[in-house]
Parts: sequence; structure tokens; C-alpha cells
Amino acid sequence: MPGRLRSPTTPPAIAVQGLFIVVGFVIAAFFPFLAIYLKGRNLDETQIGFVIASMAVARLIFLPLWGHFADTRLGRLTVLQVGTVGAALGGLVMNRVSGMVGIAAAMFILSIFMVSVGPNVDAIALVHLGEDNMSDYGRIRGWESLSYAAGCLVFGAILQVAGVTWAMPIYGISSILVLGWSMTIKRDRPEDVPEHGKLGAVGAVFKEAPRFWGFLAAILIMWTGFNAAWNFLAIKIESGGGGPFLVGIGTAMGGFVEVFVMRWSSRLHRRLGLRSVYALGCGVYAMGFLLWGLIANPTIVAALTVFEGAGFALLFTTSVVVVGRLLPESLYSSGNSITGMVAFGIGPILGAGIGGYVYQHAGATTLYVGASVLALLGGFVAWFALATPTLTFIGPDQLDVQLIEPTDTLRDI
Repeated sequence: MPGRLRSPTTPPAIAVQGLFIVVGFVIAAFFPFLAIYLKGRNLDETQIGFVIASMAVARLIFLPLWGHFADTRLGRLTVLQVGTVGAALGGLVMNRVSGMVGIAAAMFILSIFMVSVGPNVDAIALVHLGEDNMSDYGRIRGWESLSYAAGCLVFGAILQVAGVTWAMPIYGISSILVLGWSMTIKRDRPEDVPEHGKLGAVGAVFKEAPRFWGFLAAILIMWTGFNAAWNFLAIKIESGGGGPFLVGIGTAMGGFVEVFVMRWSSRLHRRLGLRSVYALGCGVYAMGFLLWGLIANPTIVAALTVFEGAGFALLFTTSVVVVGRLLPESLYSSGNSITGMVAFGIGPILGAGIGGYVYQHAGATTLYVGASVLALLGGFVAWFALATPTLTFIGPDQLDVQLIEPTDTLRDI
């Protein structure tokens, strides 16, 4: 009807899983190649750390704001679409700016919009699954990992031939694909908005779940180490004689491992509990970081990116389900935004900001050993922060529950 939004006709399961697929291409175009893109724009490691830290400041400020407006004012789909448009424009014009200050400012603005996408995709998925089926999040999130892996291979080959400056235009085009597919998602309206004070939905999160503070401490420690290690891995591979395609192969291998661990995560959550799985993810990362620092051969280092895929799958799926277990549906976007603010806002400020200086002046081995220690410490803190029956063990009576019918999903790869 004229003047009214039509409801999408795509089945909800396909719409949600398709959204994860197109988002995977966006991530593949941006994060694996970011450091060598910036190096290709004539920035050194310390300057690269500064640029990444400036992006993290944008996440720190705007993630909770986007989460608040998604949960209380605009709806998750609207916020996702606004952010996607801004991110697409930012990627398409990024090569027009130059110099460290100009690039840092442009990346800051791009990040303002970029950060609205992930938490709202996850919130849409949690609502789609429902409280009883929430642990099955990893199964549909695995589709993003699969497209991420494929994108890393394809984009790495393109950048090897055409030049690394094509990374940002590819990112912009991929963001447009996300906007297009988002039209298949049913538009939501905030309902049952919880009472909150001056801090809005952010304050409501901590009122609902005081345990969130301890979980955020574990996230901060773990992801500070991650950002110190991950953001300079491509540079280490390149400095050892590799190139964008080798980076793409390594990150693709990690992505393919991520697919299987994501799909396996729901079973782990039921058998071991969220607390144990999160600590396990920290241990996997600690081992990966240590090996990245001790091994010099770029091909072997690229192959060891499988540790990143496994660790990320364990931590990310667990974190999203923890949010779903601790908070009501009306606060899903805010909860995911807060964890993202700490992991990818404060974490990069500390990890990338300090990590770039350490890498340039103390060497890669020192950086990666330090990151490994932080990952272990993050797991130790999480073990105590998540020590509650809801997160420790779900119970044997749920082990064989069929959470999503195969006829309703695309889950069989």
C-alpha cells in the first residue's frame, strides 16, 4: 500500500542467516587487511596503532549510543541500516584522504557508523532464536564465518594483483550488499522498554545484571591482548616475505575453522557451560599468540591463524549467549553494544595503541608473549566472573533438544 512499509516475504530463518553471510564479506574486506592497507598508505607501526586506537575511540563513544537508540527508540533494523549506509560511504571515499591525521579522522568517522552493525545483527538473531533456542546462535553465526573465509581468499587475491588500496572500496561495496539484504528482515519497533535513569538503556543493563561488571573486566583483559596481537599479524607476515594473498589464505583458514567451531559451540555450551567454554577460548588464543611470536616463517604463521578462528568462535558465540542469558530481550542490543565497546573500543585503544609501539621498538616476540599472558589472565577472571548456575552448566535434560528444525534453516553446509 502506498505510504506504508511492506513486510518482507523472505522466510525469517533465511533472512537472518543471509544477513550473516553478507556481513561476513564486509568483515573479510576490512579487518584482515587493515594494517597492510594503512602501511600501504605510508604509515609506520606506531602511526598504524594510533589510527586503530582512534577507531576504537569511536566505538567506545558510539556503541552504547547506538545500542540505546536501537533498544528504546529506532529499532535494531533501522539502526543497522543507518550504520551500513554511513560505513559504505566512508569506505568508498577513504582513498581520497591522505596523511596520518586525515586518515585517522576519516577512520574515526567510518567507525561511528560501522559499529552499529554487529550488535544489532546479533540482537536480531537472538530475537529470532528465542530464549529457549538461544544456544543455537553459533549455528547461524557460522554462516558469517564461512563467507568471511571465502571473502578473505577472494579479496586477498584481488589485493595481491590490484594493490592493497582497493581494500576500502571493496569494503564499501560489501556494505552496500548488507544494506540490500537487510530489506528482507522484518522491521522491529522497541517494545517493553525497561525503566532506566540518566544512563538510559546502558544503565538498565547493569541494573538487570550486576555480574556484567566482572564479565566486562575479563573481556577487557582478553581483547586488549587480542588487539595487540591481531592488528599487527599481517605486518609480521608481510615483513617476513609474505603478501596480501598469504594473509588472505591464513585468515581464510582461520575462518573455515571458525565455521566448524561456531557450529560445535552450541553443543559445548550445553555440555560444559558458558563459563568453561569462555575460559577455553582464552586458552586457545593464548597458545596462538605465543606461537605467532615464537615462529618467524610467514607461511607457518599464516597457517597458525587457525588458532584465531577457533578462539574467536568460542569467545564470540559464548559472549553473545551470555548477554542473552543475563538480560531481557528488550536489552539485547545494548548488552551486545557494551561488550563490543569494551572488546573493540577500549581493547584496541590499549592493545593497538601500546602494541604498535612495542612491535616497533621491542619486537614482535615481546608483543606476542605479552598478548598470550593477557589472554590467560582474561580466562582466569572470566572463570570467577561467570560463576553462576545459569552460566556454569545448563543441564543434561537439554542436551538432545532440537533447537531449530532443518526444514526452517540453511544450517546444513
